[in-house]
Amino acid sequence: MFNMRSVCIIALLILLTFTGVSCAQSNTGSQEGGQKVALKFVKLEATYRFDGIPETLKVTSTTSVGNDWKYTIEYDSRHAGYGNRTGQVLAEVLTHHTAEVTVQAGKVTKAIMDQQWDMINQRLDVEIKLAPIDEVKVYIMKSNPPQIGVYIKGGLSDGCTTFHNIETTREGNTVNIKVTVQRPKGVDCPAIYTWFEKDVNLGTDFAFGTIYTLNVNGYSTTFSGTSE
Repeated sequence: MFNMRSVCIIALLILLTFTGVSCAQSNTGSQEGGQKVALKFVKLEATYRFDGIPETLKVTSTTSVGNDWKYTIEYDSRHAGYGNRTGQVLAEVLTHHTAEVTVQAGKVTKAIMDQQWDMINQRLDVEIKLAPIDEVKVYIMKSNPPQIGVYIKGGLSDGCTTFHNIETTREGNTVNIKVTVQRPKGVDCPAIYTWFEKDVNLGTDFAFGTIYTLNVNGYSTTFSGTSE
């Protein structure tokens, strides 16, 4: 009788153990369990840990996608930028973030913030390419001594594409300006073509009577120097 009772107790303990594991797995696979996983992930991600404002953190939407749960989590941070920005010069500007976090079986499988920051791999998940140039004008700025300015009008191919950067280099009498735009990877965007406008100050080091060549991406023109 003693042995039979011991066997029954052991069997009951094993059954309770498997039941507990099953319940835990079911909980992490549920909407509520997945939300806890997603929130914990955002709180531990470097951007939120650096300067996230706790009282602004909230889940704004939940979507079931097959066996996955996708959560939209929003919060404000005290500075612009992503990740751990220790040692960087930061402007104190309140920045709103929107994170899309996908959870499957209690594990975060994808997390993108503001349609560009890969929260898992801690890198920008964007495509950066040369901007199409629609117009370039060289002009003389009203300054003493006169400075050369360049007006650039470039294209944004869809509703998700934004201006990225301008790089200016000079080789003798040739000035090269590289203008780039960026868009999030793998995102369907409204097919709306718009423009951006930028002014670039080339400075004063352009000798009077000398002809200079200006290249802006694939657009080329010439201008005369003004400095004597």
